[in-house]
Formats: sequence, structure tokens, C-alpha cells
Amino acid sequence: MSKRQMPRSPVTRLSAAILGSIAVLTSLSVSAQELKYPQFIHFRYEAQDPRTGGHFIVWVEREKIWYGLDSKLYPAAKSVDVTHVTPSQGSITLTFIAVTNVNSSMPDYFHLSGNVRFKVSGMVLKSTNAP
Repeated sequence: MSKRQMPRSPVTRLSAAILGSIAVLTSLSVSAQELKYPQFIHFRYEAQDPRTGGHFIVWVEREKIWYGLDSKLYPAAKSVDVTHVTPSQGSITLTFIAVTNVNSSMPDYFHLSGNVRFKVSGMVLKSTNAP
């Protein structure tokens, strides 16, 4: 008489597949590449509705710059181009922002360095080269 074999559970099969994948990946030789400088990362946002525009807020250190909060004081943004430049290894990142508001065809330019954060709402990301 032969002993009956117990069927493998899906968890056991999944564990075996994961362990096999790990074994294959660890056996591959991977070499790191040096980063090339200067590095440029670009984002372009456009308003979902070009007539009403979107909201764009930039925080620089303790200052806040906003577009679209109050249409009389701060017109809404039609498009925003953000470019981060890292000139060399260990250097501070430079940020260049061009904001075109709904009432103008000429953008406002900001040249910033250091810790720059921004929030976008009512806009969509149209293009980027970010990894």
C-alpha cells in the first residue's frame, strides 16, 4: 500500500514561489551606476478647468506663496512648471517655478533654494521626467 500524499496548500505553493524568486534574484549580479550631475527633474501641471484654474501653494522655510485661494487677491493658476536642479553631489537643490494664472499669459517666476514643498489641487500632472 502506498501512503497518500497530502495536497499542498496555496500558502505552501506561494511560499515556495517566493523563496525560488529570492534565490534567483540574489544570484544575479547587479552593479550600481554613478549618478550624473547636474540632475533636472521637471513637473508640469495644468488646471482641470482652464477658466476657473486650480490651487497652487508653495512653502519655503516659513513663508507661504499661494495661487487661487481668493480670486480677488490671489488669482487661480492655469499652469505650473516646476523644475528641480541639483548641480552637483551634496549641493542644495535649486527650484524654479513658473506659474501662469488665469488672468494672464505671462508667468510669475520663483527661483528658490533649500527645502521647498508645494501642494497642487484642481490641477492635473501633464508631464514629468521623474523616475
